[in-house]
Amino acid sequence: MASDFTCAAKLLDGAEVSIRRLGRDDYDSVVNLAAGLTGDERYLRFFTVHPTHIDNWARSLTTPTDGILALGAFEGRDLIGLANYVELPELGDAEIAVVVAHEKHDRGVGTLLLRTLGRIARKAGLHRFVADVLFENLAMRRVLREVGWPITLHRDGAVLRIEVDLDSIENDASLEHGAV
Repeated sequence: MASDFTCAAKLLDGAEVSIRRLGRDDYDSVVNLAAGLTGDERYLRFFTVHPTHIDNWARSLTTPTDGILALGAFEGRDLIGLANYVELPELGDAEIAVVVAHEKHDRGVGTLLLRTLGRIARKAGLHRFVADVLFENLAMRRVLREVGWPITLHRDGAVLRIEVDLDSIENDASLEHGAV
């Protein structure tokens, strides 16, 4: 399912977006999305204001690879957000991350992407999502709350480890919300 996944969905403001797996042709869009973030947004997403690995990051998200799934939300032809998971060595675990274009915040883009990613992950046999976020990243913490999944938090200094037990939400409507 994930290799050719595409769906239409509505954002909070009623705008329609297309959600699909990122491919090689999306490399420039991913780089441009990162370049359009503010310094604070880059810091919160990449743990640095001036990430030097954007090219490698974009390539990893747009090159089909076992164990990695990256979804993009497109408004017309514009990539306005992406969410991805990378399977971890622990059986059934995957690390997740989300980034939304600066001017597209508060429209439900991140929430919609995470719900879609969760639905695909469950069908792929994954059992748990984890995310390491800076404690001060209130936007990511809010998005995870808005998804409606039960989460467990573990703080280690400035980093907050967020865990989602996907098995506990297997039949939860939050995995289906947003699709048109």
